[in-house]
Amino acid sequence: MQDVSTMIRCELNSIIFLINNGEYTTEAQIHDGPSNVIKNWNYTALVEAIHNGEGKCWTTRVKCEEELKEAIKTVMGEKKDCLSLIEVIVHKDDPSKELLGWGLRLSVANSRPPKSQ
Repeated sequence: MQDVSTMIRCELNSIIFLINNGEYTTEAQIHDGPSNVIKNWNYTALVEAIHNGEGKCWTTRVKCEEELKEAIKTVMGEKKDCLSLIEVIVHKDDPSKELLGWGLRLSVANSRPPKSQ
């Protein structure tokens, strides 16, 4: 969020896609447990709080493909002169096969004893 503040101060018209699945999916693949279930933040409200009426910002939360398409259309059109954050809500059990593979490799690497010096 500190970088978002810098983007606003520098008047950057960046588009940020925040993929939110409500947990630490990679960590859960390495070692599952209650520490991977997080208290979800209101990310769009954080940007509004940082913005605080200074600069141009636009945020939205989307939950389906049609909403995402509409949000992209908005940031490429009427909100192109704003810093934009699009929070994309995805199901927590919808990781890619690449992410699952990465988690498995990390789990294996973490379970071996450290190399001696």
